[in-house]
Amino acid sequence: MVNTYALKKTLSSLCSPYFILNGIASVLHPIVRWTPGFCEYFGSSCQLDFYECEIYFFVICVVVIKNRKSVSIESYLSTLYMFAKGASLILFYKMDIQLCLWYLLLCVVLLVAIKPPVLDESSEMKYFVDDSLPQVLRDNPEVTWIVEFYTTFSPHCNALKPVFAALSREYTHEYIKFGKCDVLKAYGVPEMYGISSSCLKTELPAIIIFENGKPAARIKQRMNGKPYVMTYENLKRDLLIQDFYGRALEKAKLKSKKKKKTN
Repeated sequence: MVNTYALKKTLSSLCSPYFILNGIASVLHPIVRWTPGFCEYFGSSCQLDFYECEIYFFVICVVVIKNRKSVSIESYLSTLYMFAKGASLILFYKMDIQLCLWYLLLCVVLLVAIKPPVLDESSEMKYFVDDSLPQVLRDNPEVTWIVEFYTTFSPHCNALKPVFAALSREYTHEYIKFGKCDVLKAYGVPEMYGISSSCLKTELPAIIIFENGKPAARIKQRMNGKPYVMTYENLKRDLLIQDFYGRALEKAKLKSKKKKKTN
């Protein structure tokens, strides 16, 4: 069954200035090479030569390999744009150094001025950027916490953003809360729960579900030495999120019954 809301959000994201302008920048080199007037001005024929074809073929191979575990179309396109612009920079340098500098300036402007679309996550998402997570778990044992341990520079963590946002949007409840813990800022906290904050390891992102203040389920980027594909359906199934959500609904019902009896 197609998730209509998720499809609409994906289409809305792809129509944002970030994806449109970066997409145009990624294909600017072939446009210049194939457009009559431009290609003759730079003293070349309006066809890709063997060296340029090699570069583009190499980019295609790298993107396919890098994105074989991609969990969203946004992540796939972001990786494609990054390598395509890198290849275009090299090829523009081959054509004309001045043109290369103008293209480099364009890429810098896009990087600084055009930000990726804001994720539609739960308004109650809590960000742990200090050592407060253990205290929050102790103070709210009746609440089930689903916490992602991440770092901002990890491509795997960035790829998980729309997936975790969708989960938080759907399952946030009075007795289920979502949080994100920056492993570089929450010093010592990840290690308390068996998560390494070392950039040399590939277990981030990791998601732990805390029930009654203690870890009840967990998923890491690498499970049993193999990479784990963190799609929406995989996480929902393997973390038993629906079961935790069902127990949260039961708690809410019991609370409602107690209130009625006291009244």
